[in-house]
Amino acid sequence: MPKASRDSLNAKGKRDAYMFDPDDLVLVNDEKSPLYDERVNLPIDENLVLNIMFAPDGVPQGVLEPINGTRNSETGKVEVIDGRQRVKAAREANKRLKKAGMEPVWVPCMLKRTNAHGAMGMLISSNEHRQNDTPLGKAQKAQRYLALGRDESEVATLLGISTASVKNLLSLLDAPAAVRNAVESGKISTSDGYKLARLDPGEARTKVAELMEHAPRTPGKKRSGNAKKAREIVSGNKEPGKISKKAEDAVATDIAAWLGETYEDLPKEMLKEIRAGLWRKVRGEK
Repeated sequence: MPKASRDSLNAKGKRDAYMFDPDDLVLVNDEKSPLYDERVNLPIDENLVLNIMFAPDGVPQGVLEPINGTRNSETGKVEVIDGRQRVKAAREANKRLKKAGMEPVWVPCMLKRTNAHGAMGMLISSNEHRQNDTPLGKAQKAQRYLALGRDESEVATLLGISTASVKNLLSLLDAPAAVRNAVESGKISTSDGYKLARLDPGEARTKVAELMEHAPRTPGKKRSGNAKKAREIVSGNKEPGKISKKAEDAVATDIAAWLGETYEDLPKEMLKEIRAGLWRKVRGEK
């Protein structure tokens, strides 16, 4: 960047990011190395691959966040300090892009001159000081993106979720305030928030209060032992294990169909009674 440009931006300096073919970057697998991280063995993140390949205008957006690397003085190769999953995903994306006849993506890398403990310090710090976006923050970004004339499938690729999850996420924006506030603060899970989003404000407040009292959740952690109780509260089914009548009827219909196909001599009237739910009389139900 020319000095005039830096001055016009009031920038205090500049740092260059080098662009690499992801196949030329080294992912350290030696457990004795200060750059070793066991997550190097994680499977390739399919959502990240699709995000790198995302090309609504015909050009893949590529790797957006530069990785950090350092040059090995003995081999001359650049070893990755932070950004292993981005490199692995870029390698996979390039295989697919090549098959599709498209240009490959490069990985931007900030080269660091450092020693062993400095490199390990960067490795630890770069992964421990990140703050994830909140559910409502994601929902608001998704809504703004859609307002630009884009579609939900694009949002799904950008967020790394399914299209159905995008619809659920957007439902939070119209949820009663009690639900939005509880989800945002982590007092109820996002999935519970989706289920309560369409309730009227009064019922939503009641459900949220029940969840917080009888199935409390520690923000940032799974509910563990309270998950079952929370499902009962959200669904309104206070009897654990109870199956709805609609579900029973569906199973009865399948059983009647199987019996009819397997045993040709069974009376059709009996099969009709199974489908009609007359077997409930055994339990004393009407």
